[in-house]
Amino acid sequence: MRFRTILPRWNQAHSLRPSISGATPNRIVKMIRINNLKKVYRSNNVETTAIANANLRVDFGEFVAITGPSGSGKTTLLSILGMLDTATEGEYFLFDTDVSKYSERERADLRRENIGFVFQNFNLINELTVYENIELPLFYLGLTSSERREIVMSTMDRLRITPRRNHFPQQLSGGQQQRAAVARAIVGKQKLILADEPTGNLDSRNGEEVMTLLAQLNEAGTTIIMVTHSAEYASWAGRLVRIFDGHLVNEDILTGVPGVLELR
Repeated sequence: MRFRTILPRWNQAHSLRPSISGATPNRIVKMIRINNLKKVYRSNNVETTAIANANLRVDFGEFVAITGPSGSGKTTLLSILGMLDTATEGEYFLFDTDVSKYSERERADLRRENIGFVFQNFNLINELTVYENIELPLFYLGLTSSERREIVMSTMDRLRITPRRNHFPQQLSGGQQQRAAVARAIVGKQKLILADEPTGNLDSRNGEEVMTLLAQLNEAGTTIIMVTHSAEYASWAGRLVRIFDGHLVNEDILTGVPGVLELR
């Protein structure tokens, strides 16, 4: 059964300045707009189209699941949305600004302040403790040591991982590692979480625990876009987008009830 506890919102003292002037949810209808997006990989005179003329809109506060078979373009699309990759053609508007032509430095700055990533393989740094892994993104925000400590401790408390703060990743279970990874993704008050198969390496109990956490974060206001192969976990989202051979083939508005893919 899905838990409905809503996590408290962040302390306003730690809120970040908007990365783009005037870009606030009150003024902007859509967080994300992509228009006729295309991604082509070229190698040895061979072209492979990973994304074909995709169009997508995502509102502030949405929970969107993207599903499709392996090799359909899900992760490529997520990488473009996270500005880890660039499109070959088309437009990508984030906070009402076309970031398609941004430089790598501009993309990195925007990504660092607004987007958190959760990966199937956790991507924690083995040489750092849980506390240090979660703290790492804050070093790039110019915060003092005491400010970082306050935010990290608050984040660990929210995600119930404080007792593991001095453990190293290899000392944690898969579920605990993913909880630490989610904490790292949201520690800078990122507005958007991009999750690529976040339950892929977890058993059913830990998978549901991570999905509960993502649902709580979404209820507290965070926008989430999640790639998954699981129809059950996709049902936790409010909207389902299916992708096949690089094409966004259809969308469903979901019930929001785990395990139920019926239309509202």
